[in-house]
Amino acid sequence: MSISSMEKAELIKKWLDNNLNPEEQKAFEALEDYNELVQLSDKLKQFKAPDYKSDGVLEHILEQKKTKKSKLISFNVMSKIAAVFVIGLSLLYFLNNTDTTVNAIAANKVNTTLPDNSMVTVNASSSITYNKKSWSNKRQVKLKGEAFFKVAKGSKFDVVTNAGTVSVLGTEFNVKNRNNSFEVTCYEGSVLVTFNNKEERLAPGDYFRSGVVTRQKFENVSPTWINNESTFISEPYSNVIQEFERQYNVKVTTENVDTSLLFTGKFVHNDIDIALKTLTLPFNIVFEQNENAIILKSERTK
Repeated sequence: MSISSMEKAELIKKWLDNNLNPEEQKAFEALEDYNELVQLSDKLKQFKAPDYKSDGVLEHILEQKKTKKSKLISFNVMSKIAAVFVIGLSLLYFLNNTDTTVNAIAANKVNTTLPDNSMVTVNASSSITYNKKSWSNKRQVKLKGEAFFKVAKGSKFDVVTNAGTVSVLGTEFNVKNRNNSFEVTCYEGSVLVTFNNKEERLAPGDYFRSGVVTRQKFENVSPTWINNESTFISEPYSNVIQEFERQYNVKVTTENVDTSLLFTGKFVHNDIDIALKTLTLPFNIVFEQNENAIILKSERTK
């Protein structure tokens, strides 16, 4: 049974205080870091309080001190050493067990390399999280938003989202989890998608969206957003607007616009004026822009 980081920290604290009950002792010994923690503890026992060499004056002063006072000095020295050890141990433990998160803010994309040299491009307003220490035993990435993966061959590689999981051994694919929609596109190799407790295997050209697989052939070797274009096929206009907001870091409001209409097309990420015209002309919509605020209006209201 797995335990949380806070529970692990509490076990370590009790262990340092020699205050573990039998059940907690078993849980502590089951930690993957158990051997390392014990080794560090053994090293602490090798510490000794420094030996004081004195001249005649110092010896005379020490002779005047009470035995209790001398013991207190020795105890204080050891306490400081122990305190440094505990702080160092805590830092080592938490640094080794802290997840690494890569964030891409609005209007930005981030390229990153995982510990096995797998490469990930994280789309705007998205993030991935993984654990470096456990990577050799468990290649797992948690995704919020959208990212494109080029996975190095090796053991099972999982991309986990709130909606479903994508598992591969080595391939190239895109995963998108936004607006209660879960989408996976396979570009190379094959991927196994787990969604609503059902599994679906995708080959190159297959597109999975919320339980439905479209088998198609395309020339692209990566999603168009990698090259600064967002592409949509029968996508609700409201979703298109949200992606536009992410790519340009703006706020869009609508007036008398039917955002349930389906949009098929694309917009560029590097020219906001062209992008707005692309999104508005098909639906006879006009736009007003004031810095980072944009208003879309149906021409029928003019």
